Amino acid sequence: MVVVLVAAALMTTVAIKEDAAKRRTQVLTAEGQNEAVINSALSDWVTNNYGPLIAGGPASVVANPPTIDDLFTQGNLKQPHAPGPFWGGTYVISMSVGPATCTVSAGDCHVSYVMYPSKPLTRGGKPDVVGASQIAQAGGNSFGYSKAQSPGTITGLNGAWTATNPLPGNPAAAILATNGPTSDGNSVYIRRDGSLTWTGDQNVNHVSMHNVHDIDAEGTIAAPTLAASNVAVSNAVRTPSTLYVQNAAGTGPAPINTGAANVNGNATVTGTLQVGNLAVPRTACSGSAIAASSDGSGLILSCQWGQWLPVGGRWQRYGYYIVQNGWGVPAPTCPGSGTPEIIITGQSLYVDPTASVNYSVSGAGPWTVWITDGSGSGIGGQAVASTYCAY
Repeated sequence: MVVVLVAAALMTTVAIKEDAAKRRTQVLTAEGQNEAVINSALSDWVTNNYGPLIAGGPASVVANPPTIDDLFTQGNLKQPHAPGPFWGGTYVISMSVGPATCTVSAGDCHVSYVMYPSKPLTRGGKPDVVGASQIAQAGGNSFGYSKAQSPGTITGLNGAWTATNPLPGNPAAAILATNGPTSDGNSVYIRRDGSLTWTGDQNVNHVSMHNVHDIDAEGTIAAPTLAASNVAVSNAVRTPSTLYVQNAAGTGPAPINTGAANVNGNATVTGTLQVGNLAVPRTACSGSAIAASSDGSGLILSCQWGQWLPVGGRWQRYGYYIVQNGWGVPAPTCPGSGTPEIIITGQSLYVDPTASVNYSVSGAGPWTVWITDGSGSGIGGQAVASTYCAY
């Protein structure tokens, strides 16, 4: 009976120890997972505040890093967390901006942070390196711990990284999470606040970019089709052959509205050609320009010997009439302040061969045509009256 009781007691003791060890493993795992949540929230906080953090350039210590409560109130933590681990102390958060040679303009500054309990993990008053390892493994690759062999160094899981033990006295079983000594953990991404610049060529994998405001290019923009409501070109548009301006569907030419344009070759116009109503007859001009009359009449003038004059001559023919003695001839409406003029040309007459024939007009337009003999009497016959505008 005594042997049975002793054996039962030993089995009970072993079972209690195993249960306690299992329970401790569960607690340590939960602690590691809890610290991983805090570390993830801290990473999000750095992402949200990256611009202000690097605005001042390199900093060995960032003033006022967030607390656990800050991470919760600012929405990075979804629920409140205790300020420290179950074995006592608090969670310490420290940040820096580096390297020391970085500049904001170059975009090569990074935010580094560490988060660690202010006390090492202990068991029975001694550093619990095994338990620290369990917490780190539950936390993930961002976690490390100090070992008894080299307590001054925090070693990441699988030796992926190392950091200096931040606890006084460099005890073993110190646990630390970091985003890395030279990286903010987010620099591989394109930041939406523009605080990080690209450092190499980008391939967007044939996807479209929408709602882009401005694109400033120092090199070539190459595309089989370029559609834009407004295009500003400060240097040159180069094309290997004919440059076409087409409608959005690409089925035909589209209108173009420009300022001054220099055409060094021939210009072919298949539609109408409209010029500005700029010229005033007999006023000064220069070059070999062509313009329309300023009165909007449509009279086309060219710059001839330093004066605006009608294309086709200084007298523009506007009317042609067959007239007889005493008939009236209307005056043309002269554009551009031209002067109405008339010329009478004889066509057929019935008169004594010994008599003289006189052609005359009265009025300043409209006119009356007179065909008379030497005594001033009207004679039969007809003439041609041509009307002009003189400039």
